[in-house]
Formats: sequence, structure tokens, C-alpha cells
Amino acid sequence: MKTEHIVTLTMNPAIDVSASVKEIVTEHKLRCLKARRDPGGGGINVARTLKRFGADPLAIFPMGGPSGHMLERLVAAEEVRHQSFMIARDCRANFTANDLKTGQQYRFVLPGPTLGEEEWNAGLGLMTAAASSGYAVASGSLPRGVPHDFYARLARSLRVAGGAKLVLDTSGPPLKHALDVGCYLVKPSLSEFTDLIGEETDNHDKYLAAARNLVVNGKAEIVALTMGPDGAMLITREVSLYAKPVPVTVRGTVGAGDSFLGLLVLSLARGKPLDEAFRQACAAGAAALLSPGTGLCSPDVVAQLAPQVEIKKMQ
Repeated sequence: MKTEHIVTLTMNPAIDVSASVKEIVTEHKLRCLKARRDPGGGGINVARTLKRFGADPLAIFPMGGPSGHMLERLVAAEEVRHQSFMIARDCRANFTANDLKTGQQYRFVLPGPTLGEEEWNAGLGLMTAAASSGYAVASGSLPRGVPHDFYARLARSLRVAGGAKLVLDTSGPPLKHALDVGCYLVKPSLSEFTDLIGEETDNHDKYLAAARNLVVNGKAEIVALTMGPDGAMLITREVSLYAKPVPVTVRGTVGAGDSFLGLLVLSLARGKPLDEAFRQACAAGAAALLSPGTGLCSPDVVAQLAPQVEIKKMQ
């Protein structure tokens, strides 16, 4: 099956360390029973997902210090084609602890490096050059030193180059600036979306109206809103879809949104209808919840869960 070209950009990648302990208590040494290291960061996770489903994406990310070399080795170990650019400071690490007694998960996100103008411009240039066609997926937070309008600059650069469709998964001012320029697809979580629109509500109709406003005003052609236990929405000019959450036993939440986005983009890149792409994305997000650490989704589990995804059109 032919797949359009897909390039991902991760400006603030990380080594994701996850471990399990019998019980999390204060003051005592917590000896870990299981531990794993995965390459992390939004765009890298999307690329890892795409690779598992037979695609050949290119992942672009900064690399600095010993942790950066480890990150690159972890990416290479999954046979993900990549292009890194050097930065002066070490890449970051994140830590997830699973409390086996309560089933609770604790996520610690460490601060990343500070990038200089020459460094972040290198990432901008590499992404613009590599994304000559197909899809350009920019995902994740921006490290310190990178201007809030970085993704907006990327949107303009891609438009001038006449290249790929920009798919964006970020939050806060970087998301707002990029939407002011215009994106092909954005995938906010519920908390990111409520922050964007400045309103928190349990009313799905208000979220739907706000997402439609983004589309009508030309800020995004597609809005994919993931709402955790409340399901997901996908809105375009032509159609508004809602999917109920698939009931699964949650082993970890890290990477669920990236799995969702990866399958959504891959399905679109393979020419699948929008409703089928949405179905695959919802199944992928649910499948990732079954994996510990940043295990992401697997093709077998996605195939099992996809028929369980209930999608309806919204008025």
C-alpha cells in the first residue's frame, strides 16, 4: 500500500524511563521491580508508531551530550530512520513510576536543555527541507530558548516551500501562534483545548462549536480532540465525528496521544476515508493504554480493538 511521505519533528525529545514499585511511600528507598528506557518525545513516538505499521518515516530531533547519544541509539534500535542535529546541552529524561499497590501512575517531566538561535534554526531548516511533500508532523513542547512562534514559523516555511501538510500536536502559546498562521491538522488534548479557548465545561456541544470555529476561520482543516475517558472528536468543514472510548485496562497513559496521532496520519497518508482513519486512531490510543512505559500501540492489538470503536456523526 502506497504511503505519502511523513516527516516528524521533536524539538524537546527525552529518554523515557519507567519503573514499577510495590508501593510509593515517603522517606524510604523505593526499589524498582521493573525498569525500561524508551526514546520519547511526541514526534519520535509518532515515528515509532508509524514504523510498527510498515511505514518509513523520517524523525528529526536535536541531540546533545551522553543522553543525546543514548537517545539516538534507542531510536536506531527500533530501526526508525532519523536525522539529528547537534546541540550544546544534554537532552532531557522523563521518569514514570507505577505504584503496584494502588495502580496509580506518577509522571515526572524534567526540564529540557536551552537551545540557542542557531540550534533551533537548524531544526526549522531541516524540517522544511525534508518535508517536501506528504505530511510534516511537529509534536511536543518547545525547549527553553525556542520562541513561542516557532511552529508558526514552520507553518510559514512549509507554505512558502509548497511542501507537506503541517500536523501539529502542542499546547499553549506555540499552538495559538501556529493556528493564527494555519495548520492542516491539530490534535489537542482536552486540557490543551480548554486552555486554548479559555473555557472549561462538560458540554460537548461547546467543544464542538469551538472546534468548528477553528475550521471555519481557516486556522485548521481538521481538529482531532482527544478527551481521555470522554472519548474523542474529529471535526472538518464537511463532517463532525464522535467516538466513545474503548473499554480497556489501563497500564500506562504515556504515548497514547502519540499513538492516536500516528495512526490518524498514517491512515490519511494511505488514502483511507476520514471515518476509518478516525477509527484506527481511536483504536491505537486505546491499545497504547495497555502498554507499560512508552510502549505505544501494536498492530495486532489495534486490529482487535478497531471493530469496537463506536463512531457517530454529530449535528
